[in-house]
This record gives sequence, C-alpha cells and structure tokens, in this order.
Amino acid sequence: MPDVTADADSPNDEVLEDLKAVERKGGWKSWLPKVVLTILGIALAYFIFRYMADNFGGFQQGVQAAFSMPIGWTVAAIVAALIAIGVYPLTAPAAIPGLHYWPAFVDRQGGFAISTTIPFGGGPIAVATQYAILARYGVQQRLAAAAVAADAIWTYLMTFGAPGVALILLWVFERRTLVGDECGAISCTAIDVIIVITGVICLASMLGIAFVLRSKTNAEKVGHFAQGAVGGVFRFIKKTPPNVFDSVVGFNDTAADMVGTRWKQITLANIAAQLAPMLVILAALEGVGASKVSPLEVFAAYSVALLLTTVPLAPGGAGTVDAALIGMLVAFGASMEQAVAADVIWRAFCFLPQMVVGWIGVAIFAVQRRMAQRRAVSPAH
Repeated sequence: MPDVTADADSPNDEVLEDLKAVERKGGWKSWLPKVVLTILGIALAYFIFRYMADNFGGFQQGVQAAFSMPIGWTVAAIVAALIAIGVYPLTAPAAIPGLHYWPAFVDRQGGFAISTTIPFGGGPIAVATQYAILARYGVQQRLAAAAVAADAIWTYLMTFGAPGVALILLWVFERRTLVGDECGAISCTAIDVIIVITGVICLASMLGIAFVLRSKTNAEKVGHFAQGAVGGVFRFIKKTPPNVFDSVVGFNDTAADMVGTRWKQITLANIAAQLAPMLVILAALEGVGASKVSPLEVFAAYSVALLLTTVPLAPGGAGTVDAALIGMLVAFGASMEQAVAADVIWRAFCFLPQMVVGWIGVAIFAVQRRMAQRRAVSPAH
C-alpha cells in the first residue's frame, strides 16, 4: 500500500502559496453573488413547500406522522442515517489507497456541504476546497486531482444512470412501469421520457469518458472538439471561453492510471455512498405503515428525485427533489401522508445532519490550515 501522505503539519510551500493566492483573489466580492443565490434558493424552496402544503392534501398530516413513528422505527431511521453519513467518505480511500478515514471524512463531507448549500456555483467551490483539504493532509497533488475528478464523474454517471437502471429492475422483477400512474404534478409518462433521455446521456458520457481515458491522443481529440464547441458558445455571448482542452487532457494525465487500476473499488464505494440514504427512507416507510412500497420502488423514487439535484434551484434541491420523491412514492402505493413523512424523515435525520457535519468539517479544516500557515511563516526560535 503506497504512502500517499506527508507530514500533515508541514504542507509544502507551493501549496501554501497557491492557497494564499486563492484567498487574495477571493474576498467578500467573490462570495456575495453566491450568498445572494443561496438566499434566493432558500426563498424558492420555502414557496415550493408552501405551495405543496396548500395544494396537496395530507401534507401537514404527513409532517406530523413523521415525528409520531414508533420508537423502534425511529431508532432504525437514526441508525440508517448514521450508516449513510459514515459510508459517504469511503469513496476517497477507494480512489487513494492509504488515505485515512478522517481526512477522507473532512474531504467528502465538506464537499457535500458546500455543493449542496450553494445552489449555483457550489460545485467548483467544493472541488477547490477538496483539493485544499487533501493537500492539507499531505496527499500528493496528482492523486488529489485524480480522486476528486473520479468522484465527480462517478457521481454524475450514477445520478443520470440510476433512474434507467431502476426502471429496468422494476420491469424485470415486478413487471411494472410508470406509464399510467400518477406522479403528482408531473405525469409518470413524462418521467419515463426524461429517464430515457438521461439514460442516453449517461451512456454517451460513459463512452466519451472511456475514450478520453484510453490514450492521451484520444483526450487531445476530444479536448479540441470540446474547445471548439464551447468556444463558439462563449464567442456568441462575447465572453472568454474556459480552457476545456487542458481540462480534458489533464483528466487523462491524472485519472487514467487510477481509474484503470481501481475502478472496481471506486464503483462499489460510490454505489454504497449514493444509495445508503435509501435505508432511511425504507425505515421511515415501515414506521408509518407503508410497507407495501418495495425496496425497488423506493430505489426508483429516490433515483428520480436525485436526478433533480442537477438543476440546483435551491440548496440541496429543496422543494423540487421533495416534490418528486413524494409524488413517486404516492405513485407506488404510499398515501400522501406516508410519502411526506418518509421525505421529512430523510431530510431531518440524514440530509440536514450530513450538511451540518460537513460544515463542521470545513470549519475544523480552516482552523487547522490557518494554524499550519502561521507555524510555517513564523521565525524559528
């Protein structure tokens, strides 16, 4: 097992200078638009929830039912939430052998908190923060870049691919489709069409990623093509295009070896991390008497709901994701009260605590980094 870490209290001078440059370049002006967008997203989520409460019968009763579950199922939901939060960081050591759990915990939970809290632009900030966290704990820059890139790609592929897999499994094992069901505000036929489209996107993305990883020449071809396409769009809006070519070639340079040797570990860890929150929903449905909704149906409902997180209108997809999850559970046989209760339990027991834990991890990292920087620049006594 290779040693991927250096002295955690002695980050190299190059990393320190990069972090200081980012801080000087940032400041309140760079954060102000993101804060405004977050506030607007929270307001949007509030109005969506108000609309659901006023127009969907049983919504308020569902909220009450969520916190009136039998104590046994409440404990089961809490344990399931702890498992989900604990499993989530395992994707980092799956990509970086030898990485200890605590650095992985801070890295992944911090990235989750930032990307889900800031509705627009949270992703790039989360990636930059993850780079800094891994550097703080002595992970080599090349390994950190490859791990963060692999994690982002696997999450993307699972988000777009899981709904299609869910529908296939439903047909194979339960001989049912969504056509003809009612999924709340959106017809299930429309959801079927969306799933087919996202499945095609997922398949095309997988082929493109495999092509890029196969060789540097392939990466350069894709980079040139993507740079031309993106450049045309940015010229139309009179903006300077990003350097897509370097990003694609850089992904091949950093991630090809990792993905080639550790794709099984990365895949299994990401499946566990993405699907573990389903355990909370299953426990909640059992607790409120909706046991007739099968695990496969919960998988389908949860995967379709997560698909909406790719449209970050509000922090964590609040409102839109909840409406989709509730509607799908109702389509699979739960009552409105039971579906709302399962959604509330998932948010209250798993999602919100994970977000809080993530921000605590970011705060701990920030304090430790500041202390390390002070030690690095202080004169020797």
